[in-house]
Amino acid sequence: MQRFENKVALVTGAGTGIGLATAHRLRQEGATVVCTVHNADQLSSVDEFDALILDVTKADHWSKAKEHLQSKYDGLDVLINNAGTIQFGTVEEMDEDAWWHVLDVNLASQFRGCKMAVPLMRKRGGGSIVNLASINSVRGNVRTVAYSASKGGSLAFTMAAALDHIADNIRINCVCPGSIDTEMIQSMFRSIENPKEMRQAVVSKHPIGRLAKAEEVAGVIAFLASEDASFMTGLAIPVDGARSIR
Repeated sequence: MQRFENKVALVTGAGTGIGLATAHRLRQEGATVVCTVHNADQLSSVDEFDALILDVTKADHWSKAKEHLQSKYDGLDVLINNAGTIQFGTVEEMDEDAWWHVLDVNLASQFRGCKMAVPLMRKRGGGSIVNLASINSVRGNVRTVAYSASKGGSLAFTMAAALDHIADNIRINCVCPGSIDTEMIQSMFRSIENPKEMRQAVVSKHPIGRLAKAEEVAGVIAFLASEDASFMTGLAIPVDGARSIR
């Protein structure tokens, strides 16, 4: 399928995991993909793409990305707000700097991304934005107060922004992945004393009986970004192995 032929897409946090899988999926379907990564160390992961270093917490970095898209591609059709981070802790354990950092990377960056993308998309007659939320947007989890707050905010932000921009022919949706077998979760397993037990405990939360592959989430993101989802906006789509219906 070439659902994104003649379309320009920007994917944030594209150096690893879901972001990288989504960049490959969109390109396979015909998109010109611009990948953003947090620092120069990640550029090798996306050296086959047009790549930018973008700290999603900095407005001036978004301004430079907008200038790049405008000057090189005359706009933007698809934005995937994927960049994210996690820090563990209860309300007692989490200090304020860590709290605000997680909300900045996971939630405020999606506001910045949409603020950058909407005028570019409007000039092209419309577009599609997919935000990365989480199963933690709708289900609680231990020691994830900052992460859960940011992802719950992402879901609410998506719904509100979708209503604001229906008249612009811009659709805004989000996906809510369960546990994905990416470097983020592997690093979490490595950081504890019993990684095998922890992995099994995480898997057991998903009735499907396994963790997801990044490519499985990328497929849903591509669907939502495509015209196959032309009557869908403001929605949160679980990709969670039935965890949210348990």
